[in-house]
Amino acid sequence: MTGRRSIPLSILYYAVLLLVVLAVMLPIVVTAGNSFRTQDAEIFNYTQTLSLFTFIPRTFTLSHYGRLFTDTGFGVPMGNSMLVAVLTVAFGFLVNGLAGYTFAKYRFRGKTPLFLVFLFSFMIPFEVIAIPLYKTCSALGILNTRAALVLPMIGNGMIVFLYMQFYKDIPDALLESARIDGASTLRTYFGIIVPLSVPVIISASLMMFIQQWDAFLWPLVAASGKALKVMQVAIAEFTGESYTDWTLIYSATTIAILVPAVILIPLQKYFIQGVVGAGLKE
Repeated sequence: MTGRRSIPLSILYYAVLLLVVLAVMLPIVVTAGNSFRTQDAEIFNYTQTLSLFTFIPRTFTLSHYGRLFTDTGFGVPMGNSMLVAVLTVAFGFLVNGLAGYTFAKYRFRGKTPLFLVFLFSFMIPFEVIAIPLYKTCSALGILNTRAALVLPMIGNGMIVFLYMQFYKDIPDALLESARIDGASTLRTYFGIIVPLSVPVIISASLMMFIQQWDAFLWPLVAASGKALKVMQVAIAEFTGESYTDWTLIYSATTIAILVPAVILIPLQKYFIQGVVGAGLKE
């Protein structure tokens, strides 16, 4: 009886999973399909009635991807987004990782209140702190520089929390042994802690990369210069008052989706391990 009951439940389980996958993938399929259509009019010709050609164009063309890089110079914003994301990940690993290690393994006065500040920081909508952050960057003289895009995004309360939760499970005896052998704090961290923390490092790095890759509001405010324009701002500029180039928008959006997907898919095992192993521990 148990086996017979499990078959309908399994069918229901996979049916629900299939619906979820379709709900997630259909917008991506439509976006990618529209990027290969020959002209804007074709995008709207098949939206009234659902058919196969709603998702797949009748005639494929790659010309829009060529125009994207030759006519609009999309490679510059794309490169800016990549550089800003990589720099944020690199410095974020150092700052957030060391902060999480400190909270997990050291006792000091004011530890709990300070950690609560970190914890609540990622619950505040970015729109609330955008103006104070803009004034701070203006006072520091870093507006319209890459520093304005990278520095405010390095510290991240969620990432500190992930690191701290993961580091709590590393035995203190291992660290004591390193101290007895004469290892400094930094040598202990980079020589012992970091090699044991690959899953959480990958998870945290992917989160920070995607956050910066998809950033729009802050780059629009802090670095409006043409040379510093990032990808999401460039995509928004394809929409004008009198004309919107939908084929370019869909082509650029497809690239914006593809890059993090190519990075995430091979690392998804480590990403899941890091989130489950760190974020859900008590």
